[in-house]
Amino acid sequence: MRIVITGVPGTGKTEIARVLAKQLGYPIIEINKVIEDRKLWRVKDKFGARIALMAPLEKVLCEEMEKQKDVIVEGHLACEFNLPADFVVVCRTDPDILEKRLAERNYPNEKLEENIFAEMLDYCSVYVGQHYSSKNIIELDTTNKSSEESAAEILEALKGAKPTKSNIDWSEKLMKRIGSQTNRNAR
Repeated sequence: MRIVITGVPGTGKTEIARVLAKQLGYPIIEINKVIEDRKLWRVKDKFGARIALMAPLEKVLCEEMEKQKDVIVEGHLACEFNLPADFVVVCRTDPDILEKRLAERNYPNEKLEENIFAEMLDYCSVYVGQHYSSKNIIELDTTNKSSEESAAEILEALKGAKPTKSNIDWSEKLMKRIGSQTNRNAR
């Protein structure tokens, strides 16, 4: 089974992928490692993050996945592609918790805000819905779960071979955040 795990940075996808891979005995393809190892990036953005060469990266990921019957592909960029996946997991996290996690990673404020807004706007979920078959999508709220709990929930969903859509909706938090920023800018 080919499984893709995506979500914005800080949602737990890397640790969940590791737990799941260990439980299933599957290898992991880490998208960021592929970018680095294959030098599939042009320049760095103003935060020092590499800008991936998307078309060549998608081709490499597809080729690597096609070589393996069972594999987990992990990375936030996975939502941008149409990879040959049997299941796609979108990890989601409450924006308030996500903000704390990214701050602990010393994300610059602008990059932190960018990722929080991406989560509140369902960025990965929307793109996964456009690139992958909706019958194979598992949306998982990882906010108050350990990696082991999240992996167990994914395994249960995979056994049932049915999608789980948890109706994760951060729109109230989005409106509050926009309102507080508007108020700060008005001063």
